[in-house]
Parts: sequence; structure tokens; C-alpha cells
Amino acid sequence: MLFLKHSLWISLFCISIISCSSDKDDTTVSAPSDFYYPGETPIPFYTHGSVAPNIDWGNETGTYALDMTYTGISLNETTGVLSWNEDLALGSNIVLVTATNSAGNATTSPNLLHQFSGQFNGAYNTDANPNTPTTINMNITFNVDQTMSITDGTTTTNGTWDFNPTGKLICTYDTFELELDLTYSLTVVPYLQGYKRTSGSTNNIGFIRLDYQQ
Repeated sequence: MLFLKHSLWISLFCISIISCSSDKDDTTVSAPSDFYYPGETPIPFYTHGSVAPNIDWGNETGTYALDMTYTGISLNETTGVLSWNEDLALGSNIVLVTATNSAGNATTSPNLLHQFSGQFNGAYNTDANPNTPTTINMNITFNVDQTMSITDGTTTTNGTWDFNPTGKLICTYDTFELELDLTYSLTVVPYLQGYKRTSGSTNNIGFIRLDYQQ
């Protein structure tokens, strides 16, 4: 009987130690983990929005920070919500976000993919002079897949577009090519301005001004 009582006491003592150890583990602070934003985030042209992170804070909520200033991007240091506005640069915007508590930190690099698209309406002239009124109707609808639909005067057709290494928007359709500058910001509604020429030629045959249709 004494042996059984002694064994029972030892068992209860061990259970108590394990229980206390378990309670201690439940409150132990560890560095943040499982920290990420939803992969690549496609962003429609000239829009604003936000995305929230997933994170395991390891029993102590800390703060978030960006490694540098990014144009058109902001971060809520308490919630980790990553926001962007109409100043966001086109294409991939990969940012570095760090989450930190007293035990350490974790980093992640979400990609905010600003995709060009939309409808631009305006006109052009036939002498490539910016000071001459643009009198011939031109409307272009740009698609994310780099195709476009264009109305040039009375002709409607399809074409393709791309940004060249210097940032010029090059549009190709039928036997013509457009070289355009895209201007936009949080305070400037997007517009395109540039020239029309025959494909393969360097001679401009018309000055173009097209405004974004929001």
C-alpha cells in the first residue's frame, strides 16, 4: 500500500510539472512566423486599394515596417495593411516588409503588380505640330494582355502595345505605329501624348493627345 501511495504521489508530481511546463510554453514569446501577403497582387490601372497580411505573432504582437519609401505605397505599422494609391508605378512593385517583436523579426516581399489598361479618347492632326489643333478622332482601348482596339478617324481595327526600355508606349496597328508618353499621378488624370508614323519610318505624320476615360 505504501508503495502504491508513493507511486501515486510521484505520478501527480510529474503531471503537475508537465502541466506547469505546458502553461509556460503557452506564454513563451517567439519571433513572428508564417508571415506573408497574398502572392502577386494584380492592381487595375490608376486605382487605389489595400491588402492585409497573414502572421503568427508568437504570443507577442509587434509592429510592421517598410525598408524604404516607395512611391504610391504606405504601410500601417500596427495592422500591417499595405496600401497603394494612383501614384503607384506601372509593372511590378516588390516591397520588403518586416514584422518585429521582442523575440525577433520576419520579412516578406509582396509584389504589387500595377497593370496598364483602359480607354483613352482624343484626336490628332496630320502635320505632327503640337501647336496645331488635333482634328482627327482617335480612341484606343488597351487590354491587360497587351492587345488593343483602336478607332483612327473612321477606321476601327485591332493592334498591340508595349512599353519600350525608355518608357515610351509603342502601339502598332495596320501599317501605323504610335509612340506615346503616358503621364499620370494622384493629382493628374492620365493622358497620352505623342506621335503617329508609318511603321518602319522615323518621320512623324501627326501629333496625338488622348485622355483617360475614368
